Amino acid sequence: MGSTNLLWRTASLLFLVVPAAGSIALADAPVRLTDEGKPSAVIVLPGGAAAQRADREAAALLAGHIRQMSGADLLIIEETELQGRLANGRVVSTTNRLPVGVESFVLIGQTELAQAMRIDTEGLGVGGIRLKTRGNALVLMGGPTSAPGHEDPNGIRHAVIELLEELGCRYLWPGETGKVVPRRATVEVGPLDISYTPVVGARGMRWGRMRERGETGLRALGISVDEWRRSHERALSSRIGPSWMDWQRLGGRMPRFGHAGGGLRDADRYLTERPEWFALQADGGRDQGGDSRFRLCKSNPQLIRHVASDIIRRVNANPDTALVSLDPNDGGSNTGWCLCENCRALDPPHGPRINLLTFGARTRPDRPARRRERVPYVSLTDRMIFYWNSIADIVTSEHPDLLFGVSAYSVFSHPPVERRLHPNLVLRYVPEDRDRWEGWRQAGARRIFWRPNILLINRRHGKLCSIVGRLADNMRYFAGAGMTQTDFDHINHNWATLGLSYYATARLTWNPRLTAGEIIRDYTRSGFGAGAPFVERYFQRVEALTRAGVAATHNSPADYRYNPQAAAGLHELLNRAAAAAGDDADVQERIAFLRLGLNFTELQETLDDMARRATAGEAVDMVRARRLVDLNSLVLRDLLLNHNLAVNVPQVIWGSGTFRRWDSLGGRRVMPSDPALLERLRDERFGLTGREQGIDDMLKAYGMGG
Repeated sequence: MGSTNLLWRTASLLFLVVPAAGSIALADAPVRLTDEGKPSAVIVLPGGAAAQRADREAAALLAGHIRQMSGADLLIIEETELQGRLANGRVVSTTNRLPVGVESFVLIGQTELAQAMRIDTEGLGVGGIRLKTRGNALVLMGGPTSAPGHEDPNGIRHAVIELLEELGCRYLWPGETGKVVPRRATVEVGPLDISYTPVVGARGMRWGRMRERGETGLRALGISVDEWRRSHERALSSRIGPSWMDWQRLGGRMPRFGHAGGGLRDADRYLTERPEWFALQADGGRDQGGDSRFRLCKSNPQLIRHVASDIIRRVNANPDTALVSLDPNDGGSNTGWCLCENCRALDPPHGPRINLLTFGARTRPDRPARRRERVPYVSLTDRMIFYWNSIADIVTSEHPDLLFGVSAYSVFSHPPVERRLHPNLVLRYVPEDRDRWEGWRQAGARRIFWRPNILLINRRHGKLCSIVGRLADNMRYFAGAGMTQTDFDHINHNWATLGLSYYATARLTWNPRLTAGEIIRDYTRSGFGAGAPFVERYFQRVEALTRAGVAATHNSPADYRYNPQAAAGLHELLNRAAAAAGDDADVQERIAFLRLGLNFTELQETLDDMARRATAGEAVDMVRARRLVDLNSLVLRDLLLNHNLAVNVPQVIWGSGTFRRWDSLGGRRVMPSDPALLERLRDERFGLTGREQGIDDMLKAYGMGG
């Protein structure tokens, strides 16, 4: 990306940055960093103790990428060694340490030279960035690292990444294939003048890790956790840091919390000593059936006093405590919400209607499991607020600044009907519904952040999806409606089938004013060279298919969207992109990565369609169906071991119930009917490359015919 593009992007940001956060204007001339593969600049750090660790790490990050771009090694020098001063608006140095040809200076952090130029961080908030060219200098600064209740020590790293993105670098997905570093012998910057504070103070996306559910899938495949981990770490590795998460400028810390049993600790003890504190079940008892995700009787005054007193003791012992979670346990496979008369009296009968999951009589007296049942009821939000407010009233009489974490979620996602929130409650909002968000604000929610499940859309099946439009619309709205932070659950590592949406989420947390079109164009033009127009159309079509065929919940399986006609159209777009990219090996590798996701999706949906037809009694080619089930068993292992980030195979196995939906095809297995097929995965002649054009090519890739 040359200076013309830099000018375009700088000017365009004027319309994207929230005015209160800062301002952008054009200034001065370009600053040359390298010239025909030789250094033209040095990187200057504050002298002595003023050079922070973050400054040094940011300098190394910049130097490493400039080296990869141009082959030039930029010297990193402290300001005291530089012996620099300003003359006629330009930096001059009297040291003899500078390489021949160096005429420019990159000033990182709070240098005296930047102060002499009157370039500072005034007006920046926590985690903000300042980039400015002046004469022959480029100044990079980070905003303050903390404010009450808010920390972000990485502002200077954010500034360096902003510069690298101005130069065309991107990190589309983790690992070397997803890292975009343009090659050019001459690198120059500017003119540039950026001052920006992120609108979302704490930008959170949870990073999926191998846990019990994934281990279930590994056991089905006969693959160890260590073997998976080695493959996963290989896929994540890249030549130059930072991680994908750090590159996207996720981070920043504000009070966060998790499910905490309503604030009750030592529940096992009180299940015996105080059974009346626990939820009355549909079968008339308060036994929680051995379920660790117990539920409480929210109207019980003794329970409320106990939890409040316990919190006071904890804060007295640790006065630095800023927030305590009152959030109830999530889920629960054996316990229902309290049905006692006092709790039910807290639920306004004219409240929003819901379907309440309850657990009736045990199916067998010798087993704790109860019968699940859904019954019509009203939102439980008002009872929850009664409980939260009651505890907060007691505790804040002694600790007036303590915050309490609560959620708008599940059967209490609707805003309250009669009650208002205590001012010290911090609300994490899980739905996407904007009307409900506004209702919570009107009910007194002062601190509210978004913790959606939207990224779990394909966690159970791993198929190709795109929700960039939904993400952009929601983030723009919530950011303008008081959102302080995000906590997305979660990056599930389906990078070849949902990676664009992960990328969009990260970009939107940094700048929620971006549109879906801007994000898709940025992703494709940065990473796919001359093939970008076709990859852009590919994702636009996937976005349209997702909107048309997927319900707004991650638990709904997709319809047969990727039928042969739709799949052929998507293959054609990727093929045209590959043809346009020519001999650009990096772009070809990225297109192949996307094709892995398309082929996986086509195979899954073909088997899904066969299973639906077989279940309905329609004629199905069972010989081919069983062959495709065998193919699936090889694809799963191949993706896991050799293309680990393409699809989260262990999670898909768990989420599908080991492909329970294929029962009618003799499926529901991940071991091939002929164990000898597994030997082909050890033979370098066989395996997926990402160049396969659909199912028949995948069969050929394993020597299974066409």
